[in-house]
Amino acid sequence: MRRGDATATTVVAEHITDAAGNPLVGVAYTDTRDSTALAEAAIVDELPDLASLPMAGVPVAVCERFAVTGGQSRLGSSATRLPVAAGDDEMVRRLRGAGSVVVGTTRSSELGLWPSTDDHGDVAVNPWRSDRGVAGPSGGAGLAVASGTVPLAVGQDGPGTAGGVRTVAAACGVIGFSPEHDPAVHRDDTTRWLAGTPGLLATTVNDVAEGYAVLTRSLPPAVSEPPRLRIAATDKTLAPQFPGVSGPLPGPDESTRSWLLTVVRTLTDAGHDTVRSAPTLGPRASTASVSAWAAAAYLRSIRFDRKALQRRTRRLAALGERTVKGHLYGGLLGDGVRTREHALDWFHAGAYDVLVTPALPGPPPAAEGWSTRGLRENLRAGARAAAYTAPWGLIGLPAMVVPVGVRDDGLPATVQLVGKPGHAGVLFDLAGQLVDRLKPRRFPPGL
Repeated sequence: MRRGDATATTVVAEHITDAAGNPLVGVAYTDTRDSTALAEAAIVDELPDLASLPMAGVPVAVCERFAVTGGQSRLGSSATRLPVAAGDDEMVRRLRGAGSVVVGTTRSSELGLWPSTDDHGDVAVNPWRSDRGVAGPSGGAGLAVASGTVPLAVGQDGPGTAGGVRTVAAACGVIGFSPEHDPAVHRDDTTRWLAGTPGLLATTVNDVAEGYAVLTRSLPPAVSEPPRLRIAATDKTLAPQFPGVSGPLPGPDESTRSWLLTVVRTLTDAGHDTVRSAPTLGPRASTASVSAWAAAAYLRSIRFDRKALQRRTRRLAALGERTVKGHLYGGLLGDGVRTREHALDWFHAGAYDVLVTPALPGPPPAAEGWSTRGLRENLRAGARAAAYTAPWGLIGLPAMVVPVGVRDDGLPATVQLVGKPGHAGVLFDLAGQLVDRLKPRRFPPGL
């Protein structure tokens, strides 16, 4: 579009047409903005200098957890519908300021809490295998990208999101990036910390890097061959004991281990120093993660009729209410800060640049009506799905999920890369190198 080979109106219209014929779209989106998006694309075409807009005319999808002017977000269920939004969320404003066009809002789990995206029988089905779900709290955003209806989507991340966009990316076989956020910044506002932060989903590393630059108002990192890095890898579950779940969480399955080993060998062949090592996140990591999740559930549920919420949400919010009203806020944030310090001490002691882990321990949760089940069942499934991703959403180190191949069961094989503060560019470079060498599928078979 910047070269003048196409117009924003044409590109957006083509994406809308493709989405109309895609059977996956009905569940992925809660609201499509076809006529509005075309009108906004026409405005982009009238702008005098598209070269100054890094995302001129790029169609994007936004998780319904974020306000879009004129839209009426459901926040994941019919019990959480909000009034028509009079303005955009700050993240949406930044995307529009870069020239992008919001083509629709995508389905979330209720209040962005659960690693299963379903409500009233509308179950988001995995595009790789129809018996599996899309995991994560922003399943619609992952499905929108995996189905090719948009090149970039924004989902919910941070504490209280059951692994954020990374569990969704792992289930759908796309790239998911959680930008850095420091719990210590919110010492005076724990509520803001628990509200979460945007995360990005795309099918190419460069697209994620471009979106990251827009959201952070920075220059996009130039994705290039990384220097020689010291990389730690582990398949060890970093929070093996989860409150409310009896016994230790099951470890990764054989296909997950095999693909992690393939990635480690690929990185070694690329000239990096690879070491088997797992960080110790401290004794409060698991408890802090679940407590933050429950407190977030309570805070997000306050403005709605609790009785109308899903049973699992009501139970979780009741647990969170004890934390909030019991004046345990400061301790909860302190646990998050200390867990982050444990991770940083480990990075420093081993002189590691990047940690590589599985993204999911096995297949994502089944494509079933999890929203009708109780808290215990959801807690068990969620703890397993987010075993590798949840700790980083709690403590806010930059983390990225990258597809690397196809598992024996036909689902995407993925790994998670975790970096040090201020080193997001290293993750982009390393992810680009892995994609270049392993050449994973960009879209599901048959798309």
